[in-house]
Amino acid sequence: MIRFPALLGSVALAVTCLAAPAAQAAAGPAVTVGPATSSRVGPEFAGFSYEKDRVGAGMFDAKDTDLVRLFRLLGPSSLRIGGNLVDMTPWNPDGAGGSATEVAPADVTKLAAFAKATGWKVIYGINLKTNTAASAANEAVFAAKALGSSLEAFEIGNEPNFFRTEQTYEASYEEYVAAIRAQLPNAVFDGPGVTNGQNAWLPPFTAKEKANGLNIVTMHSYIGDQTTGTIAGMLASNGKGYEEKDETALQTAKAANQIPQWRMSEANSYYHGGTAGVSNVQAASLWSLDFMYGIAAHNGDGVNFHGGTSTQWPLNYSPIAFNGLVPVGVQGVFYGELLWSLAGSGALHPATVTGATDVTAWGIGNNVIVNNKGTTAQTFTVTLSSAALMGTEYVLTAPTIDSTAITLAGSGVDAHGAFHPAPKLVRVHGKQATITVPAGSAALLKTL
Repeated sequence: MIRFPALLGSVALAVTCLAAPAAQAAAGPAVTVGPATSSRVGPEFAGFSYEKDRVGAGMFDAKDTDLVRLFRLLGPSSLRIGGNLVDMTPWNPDGAGGSATEVAPADVTKLAAFAKATGWKVIYGINLKTNTAASAANEAVFAAKALGSSLEAFEIGNEPNFFRTEQTYEASYEEYVAAIRAQLPNAVFDGPGVTNGQNAWLPPFTAKEKANGLNIVTMHSYIGDQTTGTIAGMLASNGKGYEEKDETALQTAKAANQIPQWRMSEANSYYHGGTAGVSNVQAASLWSLDFMYGIAAHNGDGVNFHGGTSTQWPLNYSPIAFNGLVPVGVQGVFYGELLWSLAGSGALHPATVTGATDVTAWGIGNNVIVNNKGTTAQTFTVTLSSAALMGTEYVLTAPTIDSTAITLAGSGVDAHGAFHPAPKLVRVHGKQATITVPAGSAALLKTL
């Protein structure tokens, strides 16, 4: 659990520090936070995505207090159950449970208990490739009853662009939705969950399916194959090419059809499990922060970073690392999600950076994230969007950008979910504060 230290030894000392005038900032790097945009960051922004067969395997167990604590560090948030194996894992209503080759009622009941213990919502994936609408409805009814208020939406199939055209997927989707809604009239869904670059699916799908319970417009996003993964390529990928086009298309589809949300329901750095030494290190923390900002800047409601374990290939990029079903620690993307989550909820504010390169920044509410991907430490004069009384700085850093020895405010997160940050006190004078961000690091300035 998070244990926040006392910021000051006494109220008197706090008053003395806050009353001291801020020194005149020398000319140098600066971050200026702009007015709020229409985008708002909610508490379920930074989530996870896991393969469907992990449900039958028993990964989600309320008795696994370590995994529950790790989820709680980021939550409550959004857990998407799907992946490639959703279309290879059948529902067996008469099964005993406990097998990764199928999902049975006992497995879903176990998942529901885990969701309740963590406070997370579940996007529940249903097999499309090797299933029937009647079986899908049977599973959906049981899942809805078991999950109750923890159920966020149903998802039909995974990345259908690999085995359907948009029109044929829409026909299958509608058949499944009709069967499910015949028994669950208020059921809601996400979709179409296609891979990056397939944004041409969005206008026809959302326009038609908004009347059929479509509640979340979704796509998936990866940079490229894991054999091509490099730190330089990963850090350079944000806000470029297909990503910008996809995020804009999702933003447009959500607004044009008044869909409540859009999410990157499955994403990470390099597909087929990520690249060791790239997807699991400090650089991945910094990449994930910029990636989340790109989604938020396009009125997105969040991202489900893929992880866990897979029978198909090692998941080097997994936010939580596992040995079998046992969590053994956390990796780069988890730390990025944790820093983002500590920034809290609120309106998104763009920010301008002057006097430094390879640095990005933005505000969430009156808190500020500064992401220094450069090779030198930088001391920034930060101009907030609103005046504050005081601040604390959480620095996300590691010995090198390719290191796994990551800390946040001086603390790592261990396999038991223990996290003991010691943020630094920052004096704020009106709207101005000064923070130092090491090379290859990010910092969160939280204000009061």
